[in-house]
Amino acid sequence: MEPPAPAPGTPRIHCGVGLECDRAAAGPFEAAIDRAAEAGFRYVEPFLYTPVQLELNSHQRVHTSSPYHHLNPDAADPAAVRAALSRAGLRFSAADAHGSLLLPQIAVLQLTRAIDFAAAIDCPIVMSDEGPVASEWMPLDRAFDVLCFTLEPVIAHAQARGVRFALELHNALTAQPKYLVRLLERFGPAELGINFDTGNSFLAGNDPVALLRELVDRVIHVHLKDIPASQLPLRGKVTGTRVGVAAGDGVVDVVGVVQALVRAGYAGVLSVECDTWEQAARSRVFLENALTAASAQLQHPVPV
Repeated sequence: MEPPAPAPGTPRIHCGVGLECDRAAAGPFEAAIDRAAEAGFRYVEPFLYTPVQLELNSHQRVHTSSPYHHLNPDAADPAAVRAALSRAGLRFSAADAHGSLLLPQIAVLQLTRAIDFAAAIDCPIVMSDEGPVASEWMPLDRAFDVLCFTLEPVIAHAQARGVRFALELHNALTAQPKYLVRLLERFGPAELGINFDTGNSFLAGNDPVALLRELVDRVIHVHLKDIPASQLPLRGKVTGTRVGVAAGDGVVDVVGVVQALVRAGYAGVLSVECDTWEQAARSRVFLENALTAASAQLQHPVPV
């Protein structure tokens, strides 16, 4: 069952949910998407994880592990995933596949596999962040070079499979406008998009609304994450956090973000990132009201 088409005159922006809020339940993917549908969402965003084993030399091996993920591309059946999503009346907005792009030997393997799986399940976007920078011995300029080196085969693979690749604002290189602008100059709009994370950009010390206005032409997906006031002491000291609180309950100017997106003609998904399904459901209502108000204001602006 396909989600119903939006009514005429409603915003082109849709509300989705990152399935991270199902972590407490720790149930199977099918149960998570059922809960998303019950909460009134149209789009979902799972975490794809592919384990990697590398032979470093004759004496050492590296094995990756993930304590929590929704789908393993090496184990999941794409047809079964598509069928489950259709039964729930949902679509994928994107898939997280956070393989550190500063570790090319691991990231390229994980992300190309995630891209293959995304193509097989009709998921339009795969995203990752760059991962933490080993700042004690790696200058940011050198880390930027490594990031670009790793992105080249990943982007080429995504283009070949008809999947968009997006970089999430999450760590030292993507949280700093200086390096983000350089990155977007290095890779064009057809190659690289942005997953704009409102909470991460705020915690990194940026004004999310002002930064969004600068980058909106490259934004293809949004993590709508509000940050609790209790995390204000961390602002400027960290570059991100896993999840936030319900939209409107925190200190991020969520309404300003929505207004900026509507005015720019963004036609994608706002994927809520929070801890619980109760927060997710309240976020959806808050965002839909904000979208309706912003759309009405655009059509009938108030004279200044």
